[in-house]
Amino acid sequence: MLASRKIILFAVLFTLLFLMAVPTSAVETITVHSNLNLNATTTDFDAGEKASTANTIDWTADVDWIVTVKSLDANLGQSDDFVYTKPLSDLLWKLSINPAYTTITTTDTTVTSGAFGGGSGNFDVDYKFLLAWSNDRPGTYGATLQYTISAQ
Repeated sequence: MLASRKIILFAVLFTLLFLMAVPTSAVETITVHSNLNLNATTTDFDAGEKASTANTIDWTADVDWIVTVKSLDANLGQSDDFVYTKPLSDLLWKLSINPAYTTITTTDTTVTSGAFGGGSGNFDVDYKFLLAWSNDRPGTYGATLQYTISAQ
């Protein structure tokens, strides 16, 4: 019976997200860790942001489900000279179908949910890094995002 309640989440995230680990045996909860890194250009800094759109997440479930997201990192990293720490609040996300972005946090935030009714589907997530010439310094910034699908 427990096997019939297994939920599987497989993330396919284009160009900026890379699948880190998918547990192969779990009941009711599966977690996917993904690295998030963006290379910003001077044009991005002039615009005040760097966006990545339509990163597809596919899911399969045989029960009612909920997907949450959080960052496993408290910030986006330090500048090359270790003088500046880019705040996590400079990373925003949204479902592609929604108009407004939400700040990523270190606590689970609901992305989407649904009833069984078919067993699989997908949704697209957009990301945005906020940039500022006056604050940001050269460095490699990013976050590890954790998407979790659980039974409701």
